[in-house]
Amino acid sequence: MTDGRRIAVLGEALVDVVQQADGMSRACAGGSGLNTALALARLNAPVAFCGVLSTDDDGTWLARILAGEGVDLARALRSDLPCPRVIATPGADGSPAYDLRLSGTALEAAPGAWRMPDALLHLHATSFASTTGVQGDAAWAAMAQAHGTASVSFDPNVRLAALPSRAQARALIAARVAQADIVKVSAEDLEALGDPSHELLQDWRAHGDKLVIVTLGPDGAVAFFDGCEVQVEASVVNVRDTIGAGDTFMAALLAEMQRDGALGTQCGRHEAPQVARWLNFAVRAAALCCTRDGCDPPRREEI
Repeated sequence: MTDGRRIAVLGEALVDVVQQADGMSRACAGGSGLNTALALARLNAPVAFCGVLSTDDDGTWLARILAGEGVDLARALRSDLPCPRVIATPGADGSPAYDLRLSGTALEAAPGAWRMPDALLHLHATSFASTTGVQGDAAWAAMAQAHGTASVSFDPNVRLAALPSRAQARALIAARVAQADIVKVSAEDLEALGDPSHELLQDWRAHGDKLVIVTLGPDGAVAFFDGCEVQVEASVVNVRDTIGAGDTFMAALLAEMQRDGALGTQCGRHEAPQVARWLNFAVRAAALCCTRDGCDPPRREEI
C-alpha cells in the first residue's frame, strides 16, 4: 500500500558510543526515534522523522544517515544545541547499560508544536523525548491531534535516568497510552516501572480497544487485542548486543501493518493470524539487529 501518506516518528536522535570488549569504542547513530525511522526506511515504509536534529557535526552526520536511507527530514526541527550522546556498555548477555549525556543538548530545544507531514498515515512517538519535558508535552499534543485522523502508536522505551520519579513516569506514560491505538512495551520496561506482574497492561487496555504488545527478549513477544492473546517465539541468533532491537521490532511491526493497509483511520479490529504474522516478522527483524554492533536494522530482503 503506497498512497503517498507517511509514518511520522517522534523521539530522540543521538550518538551511541558503544563500548566494545577490546576496550575500544564505536560511535553509532542512535536514539529510539532515529532507530525506528531508520528501520522503517530500510523496510521500504514511507517515513518522516519529525524530532530534533542538532546542527553540529554529530547532528549533521545523523541527518546525512537518515536522508541517505530516504527518511523525509523536511519537518525535523534543527537546533544549534549540541547533539546528545549515550555511552552504551553491553553486558555479558548483550543487554546494554546506558550512561545518558543529555543535559544542555538538543533534547532541551523547545519545539512549540511538532510539524507533521501533510499526508499523515500514522504517528509513532517513542522514548523519553516523547514522554517528559517540553518535547514530551509537544509529543502528547501531537498524538492527541493525530488521534482520529491517523493511527497512533507509543513505545515508552523506559530509561529511568531521563524520567522524573517512577510514579510521575507512570502517569506520563499512561497519558500517552490513552492516545495510542498501538502500544509496544518490553518486559524490562514494565519491570523498570515497578510492574513485573504486568498489572499496568490491564490499566492501559482499559483506555479503549488497542493492540498492546509486550516484547519478551529471548521468549519472543505477545500481543493482546479484542479479548485475544497471540504469542510468538523469538528467533535463535548469536547476540552481539541488543541495542536498537526494540526499535527495530516496532518499525517492522508498523511496516508490515502499513503493507497490509492496517494503519491510519482503518486501524481497528485485527485477526489473530494476521497479528501473528506481524509479530513473527518483527521478531525476525529484531533478532537480525541483535547480531550486529549498535542499531543496524536489516533491510526487507534480509528478513
